[in-house]
Amino acid sequence: MAAFKLSSLLKVRRIQEDQAAAGLHQARITARGVQRRAADERELLEDLGGQSVLAAAGIARASAARQLSEIRATQQVADGEVDAAEKALMLARQARRSAELLKERHDATMRALDSRAEQQLLDELVSAQHHRDRENREDRHETVRDVKEGES
Repeated sequence: MAAFKLSSLLKVRRIQEDQAAAGLHQARITARGVQRRAADERELLEDLGGQSVLAAAGIARASAARQLSEIRATQQVADGEVDAAEKALMLARQARRSAELLKERHDATMRALDSRAEQQLLDELVSAQHHRDRENREDRHETVRDVKEGES
C-alpha cells in the first residue's frame, strides 16, 4: 500500500491538539487558583464585620474589597483564557480529525486499487487457463482425428 502523503500533517495536527489540551489544562488550573483567592478574600471580608473591631475593620474591609475587585478582574481574564483554550482545543481536534479522514480515504482508495489489481490478475489467470484448456482440447481432438484417419 502506498504511503499516506499527508502523514506529517496528521502528526502536526496531533501535536497541536496535545498542545491545546495542555493549554486548556493550565488555564483551568490558573482559574481555580483565582477562584480560591476570591473565596479567601470573601471570607476575610465577611469575618471583618464584627461591632468591636468596626474602626480597624473599616480599613481592612476597604482593602479587602479592593483586592476582591482586582481578583474579580483577574478571574474574568482567567475565565477568558479557559474559553480561548477550550476553543483552541476544539479547533485542534477538528484539524486532526480532518487529517485522519484524509488518511482513511487514502487507505480506502489504496485498498480498492489493490483489490482491483488483484481481481484483474485473477481474471487474467483464469482467462489464460481457459485458453490453455481450449488449446489442449483442440490438440486432443486433432490427435484423435489423426489417429482415426491413420486407422482408415
